[in-house]
Amino acid sequence: MGSLASIYNNTQAMLQIQTEELARFQEMASSGSRVNRPSDAPADAFQILTLRSQSDAIDTYKSNLASITDNGQVVASALESMTTALASVKALAAQAASGTYTAQNRLPIAREIDSVLEQVVSLANTQQMGRYLFGGGSSADAPYAVTREGGQITQVDYQGGSHTLPVAVAEGVEYATTLVGDQVFRCTSPSAPEFLGKTGAAAGAGTSNVRGDVWLTVTHTATTYAGASGIAAGDSSASGDTLLGTQHTLTIDEPNHTVRLDDGEVISFSGNETDLKLTNKSGDVACVNVQNLAAGYQGTVQIRSDGNLSIDGGATSVPLTFSGNDAVTDSRDGRILYVNSTDVARTGTDAVTVDGSYDLFSVLMDLRDTVANTKNLSQTQQMDLMDKDMGALTEVTDHVTEWVTTNGAQLQAMTSLKTVLDNRQSVSTQQADSLDNADITVVASELARLQVLYQMTLSTTAKLLSMSMVNYM
Repeated sequence: MGSLASIYNNTQAMLQIQTEELARFQEMASSGSRVNRPSDAPADAFQILTLRSQSDAIDTYKSNLASITDNGQVVASALESMTTALASVKALAAQAASGTYTAQNRLPIAREIDSVLEQVVSLANTQQMGRYLFGGGSSADAPYAVTREGGQITQVDYQGGSHTLPVAVAEGVEYATTLVGDQVFRCTSPSAPEFLGKTGAAAGAGTSNVRGDVWLTVTHTATTYAGASGIAAGDSSASGDTLLGTQHTLTIDEPNHTVRLDDGEVISFSGNETDLKLTNKSGDVACVNVQNLAAGYQGTVQIRSDGNLSIDGGATSVPLTFSGNDAVTDSRDGRILYVNSTDVARTGTDAVTVDGSYDLFSVLMDLRDTVANTKNLSQTQQMDLMDKDMGALTEVTDHVTEWVTTNGAQLQAMTSLKTVLDNRQSVSTQQADSLDNADITVVASELARLQVLYQMTLSTTAKLLSMSMVNYM
């Protein structure tokens, strides 16, 4: 009986093995896969998993790459539209600078430049799939905010992020999903400020951080006279005097009742005047009170005229120190212009230009205002400033064009990278498939063999178990 039980058990075990093998090959035949679970081929299963993971990662890279490529194409369109618009502005500015154009003729040109300004601000706020493409890392909100006066844009402020958000597009390779507008539309290699005007102000010793064109307003506050001549500031001196500094003098001849400012005309007085207007050859004005002039006084009187400096239209100001480094702050953005005020001699408004720091929007605003002559400049001053503005326009146009080239090169690189990713994914898939896919011919042959073997085992077992003790003996 022990031998019969042993035969039964061995046969049962063999049938179980054959059943499992038969089921495994039937599964291969139905799924087409050689490795349906790790236990089928542990080493191959690990390799297949690794290759499939690589393919999935490449899918993610390709999705990121497609999104960035779409953004880049929209950026390219926006930048090309800008450069086309800027080219038209250059042509308009050249016309405005022509000596044949009158102030009235220039006004329509100023309006066209203003229209281009509106266009480029809109382009700088371009969106793609709800993301502002020139906002850097802060791409959820419009990067450029405008301030208007009388319907016209008077200020454009960048409110986007200062850094981009890079996204992986391949192993060890990242591209930015958006651009930092303050880098694209503003030059970043500033030179020393250049002062255009007649006040006598010059660049100070400090490192200024103002950008583009700045208007330095020099105003008068008070005039005092040295010595004991008895001469004093006139009634309208505070608002009427235009001279500044310590380089001006009065020449007084009380016995002959005459007074002269610097190299100006000799003016006669009666002695009762409280607001006598004096002018030198440069047009500087001093209003004086001669009522208390010392009898018999003859000589030269040193003048000191104090004033203020401002670069934000007078919203804030600092006193003139007549030194080499007055710091003047713009209350609107906190930027500082350092002024050498040693030789400041008169009031006025000086244009200050900082080459290498222009941004697209301020250049267009400055050019528009210069063409329209909103500062009431002389013809010579207007032409000089227009020439500077056109140079700034060329500078910023070249800078934007560089970004057009950079963006185009990146789009080409991304096209090449997509080809590389496609090839890598194809290789990974093929390798995984070669390990995983079952050879149907082999599987069919093995199935047939296992089925025959299984039938033979069943038949043999049946005969063994049906034998009687007589047959056995």
